[in-house]
Amino acid sequence: MLKAALLISSILCGSVPVMAQSVSADPAQNAAPSGAAGLEDIVVTAQRRSQNLQDVPVAVAAVTGTQLQSAGVRDIVDLKLAVPTLNLTNSNGYLTTSLRGIGSNGVGPGVENPIATYIDGVYYASPAASLLSLNNVAQVEVLKGPQGTLFGRNATGGLIQVTTKTPSSTTGGQFNIGYSNFDTITANGYVTGGISGILAADLVVQYTHQGTGWGQNIASGKDVYKIDHDVAVRSKWLLTPSDDTTITLIGDYADTHNSMNPFVVFPGTINGVVPARGAEPDRGYDSNSDYPNLVDSWSGGGSIKWEQKLDELSFISTTAYRKSRSDVNFDYDVTELPLRVIISRQHDKQFSQEFQLSSKSSGKFTWVLGAFYFNATSDFRPFDLILNDAGVKITVNAKQRTRSLAGYAQGTYEIFPDTNLTLGGRYTSDKRNTYDGTLDVFVIPLNLQQPTVVAPDREKSYSKFTFRASLDHRFSDAVMAYASFNRGFKGGGFTTAQPGTDPYRPESIDAIELGLKTDLLDRRLRINIAGFHYDYSDIQIQVLRGGSIGIINGPSAKIYGIDMDFQAIVTDSLRLSGGLGWTHSRFGRFVGCQVGTPIGGTPVNVAGDCSGNQLPLASDWLGNLNADYTVPLASGSLNLNGNIYYNNGFFPESDNIVKQKAYAQLGASIRWTSENERLTLSAFGKNLTNRRVINFESTTADGSHSGFFAAPRTYGISAGVKF
Repeated sequence: MLKAALLISSILCGSVPVMAQSVSADPAQNAAPSGAAGLEDIVVTAQRRSQNLQDVPVAVAAVTGTQLQSAGVRDIVDLKLAVPTLNLTNSNGYLTTSLRGIGSNGVGPGVENPIATYIDGVYYASPAASLLSLNNVAQVEVLKGPQGTLFGRNATGGLIQVTTKTPSSTTGGQFNIGYSNFDTITANGYVTGGISGILAADLVVQYTHQGTGWGQNIASGKDVYKIDHDVAVRSKWLLTPSDDTTITLIGDYADTHNSMNPFVVFPGTINGVVPARGAEPDRGYDSNSDYPNLVDSWSGGGSIKWEQKLDELSFISTTAYRKSRSDVNFDYDVTELPLRVIISRQHDKQFSQEFQLSSKSSGKFTWVLGAFYFNATSDFRPFDLILNDAGVKITVNAKQRTRSLAGYAQGTYEIFPDTNLTLGGRYTSDKRNTYDGTLDVFVIPLNLQQPTVVAPDREKSYSKFTFRASLDHRFSDAVMAYASFNRGFKGGGFTTAQPGTDPYRPESIDAIELGLKTDLLDRRLRINIAGFHYDYSDIQIQVLRGGSIGIINGPSAKIYGIDMDFQAIVTDSLRLSGGLGWTHSRFGRFVGCQVGTPIGGTPVNVAGDCSGNQLPLASDWLGNLNADYTVPLASGSLNLNGNIYYNNGFFPESDNIVKQKAYAQLGASIRWTSENERLTLSAFGKNLTNRRVINFESTTADGSHSGFFAAPRTYGISAGVKF
């Protein structure tokens, strides 16, 4: 923290005062006036009200839909290209996250990420339903650090807020079609318009089909890393019966079938199932499995948001329901031999209701009150572990229910001119139930069933008071500094795939943050910087038992670091943006963790020592740089974009045996837009350095280090029409 404070102080002393501009309440309208030389104001809702990013005493990275498109961000995993301190991975069909060293690689029914995902104000609890295509996006906000006061137990390390476009009463739309290597076809369409004088609606449809995989299954000859289909549909209806009343109805559905999880034993290590073969060769993106590795999932839901102005107050009610199913199949022995297979089917349902009452956005004292209710069920029906080499099939059926009720309040008071004190608190009461848990063992090939093991139904309750205190001071129109303390926690629960095991406890975090937000050089340079120190305790860590990933509580950890985001207008045509983050994240004393061996092939030792190890998925250094250059032409304009993302490496597991080495990925795009802005032609490339990066890794009980990889070099063209 001393280094962070010194750096912040040095920037503060060298700051230059400039005039601020007014802020719009709609993120989609955050553009500066035509001909303005300064950077646009950015509206965020980090404090549950619309505010200028530069006035919010929270570290927030905000990216518009246009910026995401230029950087080649097509789905939620790609967000790390635009927000480097955020690491996102596809863990066998589940979204796993890490932000400033806080992350999780645990998956399964009832397991929630510590980096919460919200879309249009609705919390998406299931990581299996959070691997989303980002379509029709107006803006993405990434809030760094615990957000337990306003967003609850599901935001220990921060959260991702996605805001989609608001329907327009003016008829319009656009259609895009693209083709890229691996015989990939993408298409998306958007249409909006007025239904009546008080009702507007939109519809967006996105489709992807990949004809050729990134690799091939040597055993079967079939392609792997291939998307058979990925379809997403979303519609938003906006009803404004009066100037004081707005009702928004949203429905969405997504469906995907792919083979993006072709497990391999990592090159140079030994497969514990067939150790006599020695070290595995490097097959690139190829695999060698007798059983197909597939992910087949769908998710859908709806929400209704009622916004009501009451004199100088604002009332918001958000009601939402979601449902999803995820089928994941993979070859557990990772060979061409018919030895071991895992087949799982997970179902998730959730209902949420939130009420919020707030004061007007301006004035000496502003406040917000809220209440939140959440009810979700998640289950395996079933989870099958087929051990042909042992002659048995193990079938688990189990369910878990989460019920959470919370009330919160936060207020900001101007205690001195340009100095604000913010205090907030939230009380959360959680109840977890695990029930209908059974374990069946069948003898293969006779299919003789052994006596069913019935796990007793169990219940566990957790309550926690979390709070926030911050002090911010605006030194000039150009410079605002703040200091804050936040306490957050993530609820405990049960490992659904392992009926009868002990519950894991909540994890908690105390965070100190010092931040500085600046608009310099007549608003042509924006630098936001924050230093942080976390005390992290009872960390929820993955552990593998019987082919399924469970959760245990690890030790405490000290995490500290500094991160920075910037935007710059170099010329009227050239803009630069990017970020840099340094994080020191290490376990305290951690004896008894699951530890493998570097070469693999040795049964996992569950009594190892991970003391001082780096936390899973955390990186010491992360950074990105984006350059955007627009050239006016007689027939329109030409936009050139280049970006680089750097990661100095991370460990997927607590034992720090397998490491993803440091890597840099380059991306670029070129887009022509007609003079009337109705036609576009584009070409793009992603991961042009063709770096192969671990997407998921796990050490199995036999000691094998297996997993799969993220995308290789991809490139293509697209055309669009706007009306």
